[in-house]
Amino acid sequence: MLAVDFPQSNFTFGKPISMTDEECGDLRVFRGPDGNGTPVIISKWQPSKEDIEAINRGEGIYLYIIGAGMPPVSICTESPW
Repeated sequence: MLAVDFPQSNFTFGKPISMTDEECGDLRVFRGPDGNGTPVIISKWQPSKEDIEAINRGEGIYLYIIGAGMPPVSICTESPW
């Protein structure tokens, strides 16, 4: 999956200093309240051709969280805007 910028993005998370550019890159996100006032961070990802082929074969999608905790997360194809 490739992280992509989008019109509503308003913040950039830099990669951890302990990681190389090959391991991780900066991430453009929307950071602010959602329509209900709940703080959210939203990023947009575009599947590659290989990702689409894997999904079509029934393979799963993995979510990696760097850190020791697990915040509530959601993965979807529906735009929040």
